Amino acid sequence: MTQDSEKYYLIFEDWSMDPNQWSMLLDSGAVLLAIFGVLLGFLLYKKQRRDSAKDAFEYFQSSLPELRQSIEKAITDLKEFNRSLDLENFVNPILSASLNDKFLNKINLVHLNTFYTNYRKEKVSNFKKLLIDSNFFGDYHSYITKEINYFRSNYLEKKDDFNKWQLLRSEGFFSITTEDKEAVHTQFKQFYKNWVTSLNRELNNKDFDNQDEAIKIEKRDAIIKNKINELYQDLVPFVESNESANDAHILSFKIISAHHEMTKMKAKINSVLEKDIAKFEDVLDNLNKLIEDHPIESK
Repeated sequence: MTQDSEKYYLIFEDWSMDPNQWSMLLDSGAVLLAIFGVLLGFLLYKKQRRDSAKDAFEYFQSSLPELRQSIEKAITDLKEFNRSLDLENFVNPILSASLNDKFLNKINLVHLNTFYTNYRKEKVSNFKKLLIDSNFFGDYHSYITKEINYFRSNYLEKKDDFNKWQLLRSEGFFSITTEDKEAVHTQFKQFYKNWVTSLNRELNNKDFDNQDEAIKIEKRDAIIKNKINELYQDLVPFVESNESANDAHILSFKIISAHHEMTKMKAKINSVLEKDIAKFEDVLDNLNKLIEDHPIESK
């Protein structure tokens, strides 16, 4: 007597299969499920990356208008400070804290780069340029503050030396310090009196009245420098015989040197500021190309 082998069927007995066939079916189903799971996971991963890229892009776009305003304000402030150098009444430019915000550190740049690569290919170069520019404006506030503070302290020190030109108009330099060369001292006093009169006449020129303050300062300093340089040269014959002439000679040299240093320092900081302004204007131009009114909906 033989025993029938076991039969397995699904719902209906007519659909019966032996164990080997069922094993193959189940294995095939498992493989299909695994493939489906991988595909589903891949699709979910792509969606997650796409959503993350869009989130990064939206945050990026929402931050750009404030950055643009900060850069525009920085350009205005730097130009105003540059102009104030001629007025010698300079104050630190008030740069927005947004320049130092480093908002790019709050964004996943991989996701943001993915968005630009996939959806804004024509702006990838602009995006990468902004990343490079961020190193410039991100540290600019602390950099320029140190530069200006250094400039101010050194410039004002030289300015104090230059302002000593007022002393050259004082009575002290008319004094006779040695009695045995009266003729020479009389000649020196007359020369010095003529020089002071000439200086005062040029400084009191009415042509200054209707001119811009910066032009007045520039012309005044030029007159003082030229007149003191003239004095420095013309004092040489009196230096050995008159102590006052010697003192005036030494002081005039210090004043001329101070003016030379002031001119160099102003030219240097002026050059730095002009380059920085040009850089900010370039950053602003690139930034405007990145800003979109409706960033996600438009494409």
